[in-house]
Amino acid sequence: MKVLVTGGTGFVGSHVCCQLLAAGHDVRLLVRDLEKAKTYYHSQAQRLGGRLPEFVTGDITDLASVQSALQTCDAVVHAAAGTPMGIESIEKLFAVNVGGVKNVIGAAVEMGLQSIVHISSITAIFNADASKVSADSVPTPSSMPYGQSKVEAEYYVRGLQAQGAPISVIYPGGIIGPDDPGLSDTFKALQHRVNNGFRIIDDGGMQHIDVRDLAALITSLVTEGGSGRYLLPGVYCSWSALADIIDDVSGCQLQRIAAKGWKLRLIGRVMDLIRHVKPIDSPVSAETMRYATLWPNIPNTDTLASRGLVLRSAEDTFRDALRWMLAAGHLQAEQLPKLQG
Repeated sequence: MKVLVTGGTGFVGSHVCCQLLAAGHDVRLLVRDLEKAKTYYHSQAQRLGGRLPEFVTGDITDLASVQSALQTCDAVVHAAAGTPMGIESIEKLFAVNVGGVKNVIGAAVEMGLQSIVHISSITAIFNADASKVSADSVPTPSSMPYGQSKVEAEYYVRGLQAQGAPISVIYPGGIIGPDDPGLSDTFKALQHRVNNGFRIIDDGGMQHIDVRDLAALITSLVTEGGSGRYLLPGVYCSWSALADIIDDVSGCQLQRIAAKGWKLRLIGRVMDLIRHVKPIDSPVSAETMRYATLWPNIPNTDTLASRGLVLRSAEDTFRDALRWMLAAGHLQAEQLPKLQG
């Protein structure tokens, strides 16, 4: 099977590419920066067993380049997306998260591909009450740009599903693990906590999904084809339990700062106002603080067991993530004494 992957130089897309290649599929990547893509994947040659993806230059916001990249492909994984901290403007965020989805998923449907996997986000169906979150939950209106973009894209994809299009949609939680070609938002937050202290939110917590487990489900769905929706928020930890895990696996001693959820949400709004005037290198925003302070414990899809998939523990995920951050120079050896060497 030949599979087009968007976002192949990003965190999720790169892991999906590697697992698809390992499973014997041919992979084509739609990339904006050809040299960046080639440099990264050639550096991963040993990990890939000598197999490399095919590279085509283009952009998901350009329909013609998407249509060209889809030629001769049997399947597509749409992993490219903008994040609250990674896009320079609201207009660009919507161009990527809505326009890009319409171009990639829409073109794949029109061209008759029978295996289409779209990586959405639980933010599209987010509710602080876990009992109201399911793969079939009605998209949740949001007053914040990222959430708005995900909801708009969600309605578009569901409309195609309702017409019988073979689209699988996955809703992951916070994605982390080793081997990120860049430094994704979850890593920036982790780096910030190690460097500046860990705010322990009263009665709060978060779910993290190991990128390798997410890629494994995606690879399974590509092979199977068909239509469906799958919740994969990952393993839930209270913020205090997560701080304990990070301390334990790395040997660092996190500074712990008690925090009230409402105060952090207010700080997030203030930070967003300042960003209108000047750039700020911080993971704090109104949107990220909403999820960080109100996230419930959401069940994962029950299809994992039938596919032979078991989620890694938070200990294993964060140990490997921190080990990678150390190797990549994002944290220093003295900060993670158990992971030196």
